[in-house]
Amino acid sequence: MTLFQHRYSGRLPAGDQFVFSWWANSTRTLVDAHEAGKQWLQDFYLAADGLQSVTPAGVEFTNVHTGEITMATGIQVNGMDFPVSMNGTAGVASMPQDVALVVTLKTAIASKSARGRFYLPVLAVNALNDIGKLDVFARTGLMNALDTAWAAYNVIGTTPVVYSRTLRTTNDVTNYNIGDVFDMQTRRDNKVEERRLTHVMEA
Repeated sequence: MTLFQHRYSGRLPAGDQFVFSWWANSTRTLVDAHEAGKQWLQDFYLAADGLQSVTPAGVEFTNVHTGEITMATGIQVNGMDFPVSMNGTAGVASMPQDVALVVTLKTAIASKSARGRFYLPVLAVNALNDIGKLDVFARTGLMNALDTAWAAYNVIGTTPVVYSRTLRTTNDVTNYNIGDVFDMQTRRDNKVEERRLTHVMEA
């Protein structure tokens, strides 16, 4: 078995960047694993009601990277990149750049090191319900798209895992979930230019 990390990166509407990743143990070669990682993004992003439908046009995926990792050290020994240009299609405004939806990965082990997560790029406001939480239809669409993407990825001899950089171990992912409350990724607005409106205090 070889440990692979699939990493997806791109640009946000206001000018900063996003990146997220997940791991898998596999008997695939690096080339085959990379192809599977590319297809996973296609399936998740382009599925009916998938990620593309709830991201604004200013969100663009620009690269897919697959790294071959030495489990005992966490060091990448080989890697492959594939440039892409995939933009969101939601014709509405973007949420703030640091607002992110998290996908949580669970394993059979009840410990913090055996749980994983990754943060999706900023979504469009059409993914919100009227109280500012994730709309139930958007969540269903994203979960169905993830089901499709991982069903195609998970051939015999390949299993998505949570990799512990502390323990240098992996645990198989047994289930995954998306909540309806958004998280924050403050580093995603580090490069966003802020314009201030100032008024003189009246005497």
